[in-house]
Amino acid sequence: MINTNDTAVISQLQQDIINNTQKGFPLCSRPYQSIAQQLAVVDINTTEEHIFQAICQLHSQQVLSRVGPVFDHKKAGASTLAALAVPPKDLDKIAGIVNQFEQVNHNYGRESHSQKEKYNLWFVVTASDMVALNSTIANIELLTGLSVLVLPMEASYHIDLAFSINVTGVESDITPANLRLEQGAHNTTNTLTEIDKRALRAVIEQGLPEHLTPFQVIADQLGFTEQQVLSQITLWQEEGLIRRFGLVIKHRKLGYDANAMVVWNIPNDDMDSIAQRLSKCSPVSLCYQRPRRLPDWPYNLFCMIHGTDRELVLAQIAQITEQLGLELIEKDILFSFKAYKQHGARYSKVVSNKNKKSNIESNKFINSTKQGHAHG
Repeated sequence: MINTNDTAVISQLQQDIINNTQKGFPLCSRPYQSIAQQLAVVDINTTEEHIFQAICQLHSQQVLSRVGPVFDHKKAGASTLAALAVPPKDLDKIAGIVNQFEQVNHNYGRESHSQKEKYNLWFVVTASDMVALNSTIANIELLTGLSVLVLPMEASYHIDLAFSINVTGVESDITPANLRLEQGAHNTTNTLTEIDKRALRAVIEQGLPEHLTPFQVIADQLGFTEQQVLSQITLWQEEGLIRRFGLVIKHRKLGYDANAMVVWNIPNDDMDSIAQRLSKCSPVSLCYQRPRRLPDWPYNLFCMIHGTDRELVLAQIAQITEQLGLELIEKDILFSFKAYKQHGARYSKVVSNKNKKSNIESNKFINSTKQGHAHG
């Protein structure tokens, strides 16, 4: 792997941890000990402390966004993909304005492969509800002086942001799925109130604290028991509010910077059949339907392909197009060329509760192996 100022070099152990814990992070009192035990099943022998330090280093290298939940957008609040058509000379300035909004969690510069699309700044807006979402979009338009292209998800055919990586040249051994689903047992006698649940969500949205017993740290911070924290997160997973819980990686830092958003103009009657076939193609990590916005935006099916080499990604797209017989379908390919912002979605409103042992306004912890700060 070529090391540049923007590309991090990681160890084989770190790669193995990434590929085994993007999903199914252990919901138990000592999760890093559990990860070490799980890796031992496939002869990756290490210790709780080594796992913990390796993950902390991923965070310091800016490879790791956080350890925490990825929420289902529709169940967690309101969310939309959005875009602006920005004069190229103003792109950095406008991106900076958009980044000021806490509701914006991803913001990328994208270029059209065909150079026919004018939309070049693409971002995701999430909020607690539609009122807050629409208010954010209106304020972005006010401050930038530009009209926002709003493209909410209409149907999801495939979402898997936890794709495996190989930057060391050695494929990672993967532990059996049933070993990666250690959950906290339900405790129905100490259920949380709605205010308590909102407080917990606001904390875990920012990621787990860097601590060998992170769930106990959160419990102490909020005045809960560790079992209440583990049980509630487990329940949210079972209900589908949390899509996955684990390491959330900034793949561009690992050299995955040839990332293409392929947009298609699919006839309405053919949407389901084409989308279902497209979503099963191995290079595709995301596939979802969004509305057309005529006359400016004719595309209604989006898919993502992540890669380390632009030409390889283009070859994969060409192969998929031929295999599925989509040569006559209008499409464009928008490669990301700059990441302006990337962090976890923020749905929760901050809750004030004087009865808690400490409030959640900043979710800051002392940075050590006994007490740490939250990933953000």
